[in-house]
Amino acid sequence: MRLTKTTVPAFAVIALLALGISACSSSEPSDTASTASATPTASPSASELVGGDPSTWSPVQVTADDDGSTQSLVVGQAVIFEGFREGSVFDSSDPLVFTATAAQGDGESGTVAGGQALAAGISEVIAKDGSTDLATFTFIVTAQ
Repeated sequence: MRLTKTTVPAFAVIALLALGISACSSSEPSDTASTASATPTASPSASELVGGDPSTWSPVQVTADDDGSTQSLVVGQAVIFEGFREGSVFDSSDPLVFTATAAQGDGESGTVAGGQALAAGISEVIAKDGSTDLATFTFIVTAQ
């Protein structure tokens, strides 16, 4: 491209216009811009459940340190019993409200002990190692 006497002033005018336009613009976002680019945040009320189906939520973790505690659950919600010895058994006073299972495995792979809220009601779960009671938990299950 060959620069002529009119090409250089034309570039200068375009550059000055660009600087003038950017100098006149506000650095503050307009209401429209901030609304369109804002990241939505969840702000649930106390009575609102977030996440839909309780069976898809992260399980509630219960340990031996929670002995004597009462846990509130929603039907479908899962519980993991953490830190109990292999062979510990979990007995539910009402398996129709809360079902509990012991850890199972073959030495190489296995599952952790846990349970799931099945229906509204109250169930007491006792963690046992043989005839020794390790911990007792009360689960209050409500319908969603």
